[in-house]
Amino acid sequence: MRSRPEANSATGDAPWVLRGGRLFTPGRDPAVADLVVAGGTIAALAPPGTVDLPDVVDADGLDVLPGAIDLHVHFRDPGQTHKETVETGTAAAACGGTTLVCDMPSTQPQVVTAERYRDKRRSWTGRAAVDFALWAGGTDPAELAAMAAEGAIGVKVYMATSPGFEQLYSPDRETVRRVLAVSGRLGWAVSVHAGDQAASDAHRDRLIRAGRRDPAAVLEVNRGPGNLSGLRIVLDLAAELGGRVHLAHLSAYGEAALELFLRARAAHPGLTAESCFPALSEEEDLPRQGVDVLPTVFAAPVRQRLLRALADGGIDAVATDHAPHTRREKDPGRTDAWAAPAGYPAVETSLPLAYDAVLRGLWPPRRFADAVAAAPARILGLPGKGGLRVGADADLVLADPASTWLVDQARLHSKVGWSPFHGRRLHGRLRTTYVRGRPVAHDGEILDPGTGRFVGRPGPHDRDDEAGG
Repeated sequence: MRSRPEANSATGDAPWVLRGGRLFTPGRDPAVADLVVAGGTIAALAPPGTVDLPDVVDADGLDVLPGAIDLHVHFRDPGQTHKETVETGTAAAACGGTTLVCDMPSTQPQVVTAERYRDKRRSWTGRAAVDFALWAGGTDPAELAAMAAEGAIGVKVYMATSPGFEQLYSPDRETVRRVLAVSGRLGWAVSVHAGDQAASDAHRDRLIRAGRRDPAAVLEVNRGPGNLSGLRIVLDLAAELGGRVHLAHLSAYGEAALELFLRARAAHPGLTAESCFPALSEEEDLPRQGVDVLPTVFAAPVRQRLLRALADGGIDAVATDHAPHTRREKDPGRTDAWAAPAGYPAVETSLPLAYDAVLRGLWPPRRFADAVAAAPARILGLPGKGGLRVGADADLVLADPASTWLVDQARLHSKVGWSPFHGRRLHGRLRTTYVRGRPVAHDGEILDPGTGRFVGRPGPHDRDDEAGG
């Protein structure tokens, strides 16, 4: 009998039982149960202590969380591996309890053709510590269809751009309409970065002429009329075309964007949205850390509003927009906030922050389980992922609710080596992360690198030679 979570190898098809942990599932209060794993999937759930198997992992006193699915990461590989690599990004994910990452097409080269999509998928194979999916990009209908056939989970629509990523740009309403219409026929997920590039640029230029080069000015543009007008265009097109549309990093656009989305969603249930877990404070973190916390830092009333929206399902999913930049890249923003790239490494701290909030009574565990795992799986159309239920992949995390720990950026795994949450004390220490029943991380250390698999739409990409372990 194996009594410790870290002792279980679980690499074959022989069944084993996770005994006596408190399971977190959507729509229910946590309940103690036995969970049986066979062949990498959850084979049975049973009352605690009732399953008799020779291979047992004792989870008494521990919480069993669904492995998180992060809809929105930028692992920079290929093209910007000085910031992050497949190995470092997925190690951060594994140690932070995320078992499936969905990488955006804004790598270099930009993923706007089927050939580039195949190249990126092959380059990741055999290197990831957790399972991975890849978004497609661009606007060409033929290439979008070809990438869907290669297993792309969906398309990322960029209504704003930056130098070097113009091939991903959808510059006007008609281009966005065309991509949404094509996507409706393909039946895949659509994630939209809303915006009005010209309006936001003009807003920025006015602030610069007024001498505004502070981080608060950047937030003003992010939450300003440009992005709000872009959001209105997306919501109008979604209603017109009747398809499913997912709003990326809705929280970055501010409280007005949230209310606009919620009103539209009441009439169009095909709309979904994501937010980072709202854990950074404009009152404390912005003065202390400046550009390091842009763009997802919020005043206390807005943090509370976002948390309520996550708790009641108004916002569907937690996603990080994990966007690592080096200190050298961030440093120009100390004197000119417009000179620093936005974003920060977040995938290793996202689930721990959300779990800490559950343990402190800030949002219900039944919604936690949905927002971090089940809702992302629904949005992506991945029925085998996202929950502690029979037939699903055994992607799960053992966590000790009685422990507290200190976020130490020196122990985190992102290549850039820093975190805006450095020094934060959190309740609930993650112990072991399992991907398809295999322990891949324990107590902040990687156990089994390179075994993550590509996850995509059914199609010609499903080949044993690309299983990745």
